[in-house]
Amino acid sequence: MALAGHPVVVYAKASSGSAVSGDEVDGLNSVSYSASVDLLDVTDFKDTTGAKIKIAGLRDGSISLSGDFEGADAPQIVLRTAAADGTSVWMTLHFNPGGSANQKGFKVECKISGFEVGAGVADKVTYSCTCDFTGVPALE
Repeated sequence: MALAGHPVVVYAKASSGSAVSGDEVDGLNSVSYSASVDLLDVTDFKDTTGAKIKIAGLRDGSISLSGDFEGADAPQIVLRTAAADGTSVWMTLHFNPGGSANQKGFKVECKISGFEVGAGVADKVTYSCTCDFTGVPALE
């Protein structure tokens, strides 16, 4: 069954503990989660299948956030601080907030590789943030 995007919940914490309501990032209107794995070609001359043989290597990924800049929002402050000093942030994304255990989403340690704030003269102040995995995502 398809899910609506509007109930998505994103948490940002400066520690690995469980996320609570006060860790929910406010002002978001777009989020994406992208995970990948390096596939290593191990095909050799004795392989006669005519196809490449691959094994999984290192995992990687990122989370992209964007929305309304809210300077007093504690989780946005966590993201800005981590962007400035290089500390880790634990991101928890619930794409299915009402789901049972291991069906809600993902939790992963990240480093902030980009944080941008901008505004137009006739527009609101917005921000975007890129969170690069520095750990292995867990089902949440």
